[in-house]
Amino acid sequence: MSQFTAQRQRRAMARISRYSMLARIGLLICALAFLATGALAQTDPVSLPARDAHQGLLIAANPYISANRYKEKFGKHTPYDGGILAIELFFRNDNDSPIRVNLKTMQLLVGAPGGSRQRLDPLSPEEVADRVLAKPKDPSPRIPIPRVGAPRKAHNKDWEEFAGTVRSAALATDLLPPHATTHGFVYFDIDRHYDWLRTSRFDVPDLAFMTGNQQALFFFQIDLAPAIP
Repeated sequence: MSQFTAQRQRRAMARISRYSMLARIGLLICALAFLATGALAQTDPVSLPARDAHQGLLIAANPYISANRYKEKFGKHTPYDGGILAIELFFRNDNDSPIRVNLKTMQLLVGAPGGSRQRLDPLSPEEVADRVLAKPKDPSPRIPIPRVGAPRKAHNKDWEEFAGTVRSAALATDLLPPHATTHGFVYFDIDRHYDWLRTSRFDVPDLAFMTGNQQALFFFQIDLAPAIP
């Protein structure tokens, strides 16, 4: 191979390398633009009617109450099929410090209008999948809401896919970063009593600033009635 030919090949390889780098940069820019568009399209928690705010933290609740809305979000199987309420939560932390929230202590107070209300604990994605895919024979709501879970079945592909969908949508972190909005779903088995939500309340009792003294925040209580059409 002559020296001239070798130089031509090196120049050609350099051009290919530059084009490859430009292509990667272009793909990166497109990806960042897509992510930015998604962030801009995110719901503004201030616009939601069911919310509570103090000490630089706003918590808003967006309950899903129609079958069509569940289908749009979850697809083939939905929490609605099992009489489960999905609430999309938004935490906007306007403080300079992160905040820790104890997800296990959040509760939904729900009951028939004029009657006493039950305190319900949130379900895990696995519990949601168990209740939905167990397909209870009697779909009519019961009073009071039963606390006994549906019997567990073998975890087949359908169960794994649905549990994964529920898990990916769920509120997955207990740390709220400063000057940021965190959101995700929590699930409650209300046994199809969606008509009770006008008198229900969502409580977030255990939050604290992640500072040296772990200063606690006041109790958050969110009436869901304003979010029910």
